[in-house]
Amino acid sequence: MAGSRNDRASNVRTLSQGAKHQPTMGLLDAINLLLACIIGSGIFISAKAVLEFSGSYGLSIIVWVGCGLLCIMGAVCYAELGCSYVSSGGDYTYLRVAFGNFPGFLRVWIEVVLSRPMIVVLSVLTAANYLVYWFYPTCTPPDILVKCLSSLLLLIVGFINLTSAVWTNRLHQVCNYFKIASLLIVIGAGFYRMILGRVENFAEPFESSTYEKLPSAFYAGLFPYAGWNYLNNAIDDLKDPKRLLPRSIVISLLICILIYFLTFSSYFTALSAYDILQSDATAVSFAERVFTPLLYIIPIGVTMSCVGAASGNIFTVVQMFHVAGRDGLMPHIFSMRHYKSNVPMMAIMFEIIISFVFLFFMSNIGTLIICVGMINWTCILLTAVGLIVLRYKHPDRERPIKIPIIIPIIFIIILITLIGASAITDVENIKTSLILLASAIPAYIFGVVWDKKPDSFNRKYNSFAIALQKIFHVVHEEHTD
Repeated sequence: MAGSRNDRASNVRTLSQGAKHQPTMGLLDAINLLLACIIGSGIFISAKAVLEFSGSYGLSIIVWVGCGLLCIMGAVCYAELGCSYVSSGGDYTYLRVAFGNFPGFLRVWIEVVLSRPMIVVLSVLTAANYLVYWFYPTCTPPDILVKCLSSLLLLIVGFINLTSAVWTNRLHQVCNYFKIASLLIVIGAGFYRMILGRVENFAEPFESSTYEKLPSAFYAGLFPYAGWNYLNNAIDDLKDPKRLLPRSIVISLLICILIYFLTFSSYFTALSAYDILQSDATAVSFAERVFTPLLYIIPIGVTMSCVGAASGNIFTVVQMFHVAGRDGLMPHIFSMRHYKSNVPMMAIMFEIIISFVFLFFMSNIGTLIICVGMINWTCILLTAVGLIVLRYKHPDRERPIKIPIIIPIIFIIILITLIGASAITDVENIKTSLILLASAIPAYIFGVVWDKKPDSFNRKYNSFAIALQKIFHVVHEEHTD
């Protein structure tokens, strides 16, 4: 982004060696990564919001399942794009090819500077809040304590991602085991209470339903599924993308639908709708009603779930930043990987720094959820439109997966309805989102449009980039696309 692309290509490569990238992920690794990204803080935060907007258990279940099916519809669109345009840029690649450089740059800016750091911060904040619950069970914990603990968790996640992709995948596996184990405890306790006859809250499942707020309920229900499209950002790491990409996304989403359905239903075996709406930590309230020792087990599961979500988001977003840096839409230094571990160290460190900025200057969980949702689903909407554009722009392109055109059309209509409805009901947070989006314009003008920068600036940039290469031992990846 800084310095001309020609200068970067000629000067910065003086220290470069070829770092050949070898795919490392099979089907189970891909599913583990997606589950780490998807099942995070959302299931522990959105249960209350979905119920608040839907008004009843029955309508809430329809929302949970409907949101999962909507994501599967989007997943098949992404599967066609991912198999047709194989690149770790994900949405960035599709938007850039379909609409040009600025939409591609905007997608990268949103992911790297806005959306993913917000999700990472949301994950570590949720984990910290559940951990400090042991010490502050009846009152609000000090904000500084929560932020310090969140900072520690963020540093741990960042260190593991910087160390090795293998260790990062192992972290995802361990977090998934803790995460699913804790959810299975909730589900198992719910089944046990149903056997004991605690089913009074299911007697009239649609009582008090509020259909006029259904769009908001769906919007809240989509948040726990966020991350289903992240595997497209790491497609270069898949051993067989054309086979593994669609399978892993659909399998992961089906697992999530089942887990969310059973977990939400289990809550109602111990809590009424009123209890859930009054609680700020539904899982803890459930544990308190069912079995007191679970108060010390559930927070650990939530913490590991959120840590896995934070790590998964960092691991996948740097792939998009890497490809944009390689294409000259972001500083070229971010396209480099460590010459031994093959880890994109500069991109990971940048992502961690931005996450710390949001952690200390924008740590309101409610605002983060709204802004992340609006920004993320707007980009997904544009990508679905891009699929249709690319069908006509590149009619002869090989498409190993080609879905019926009606699927992206229906998907686009649904998203326009949901985004429009949420924009009407939450004007303040929409303004915040638009201000954050507007920050991409000066960055694009300075970094991309202004290509002929002064020689003195280019020399300083290239010297700085070479110094970073020497310090962190990063080199250019061999690329044959």
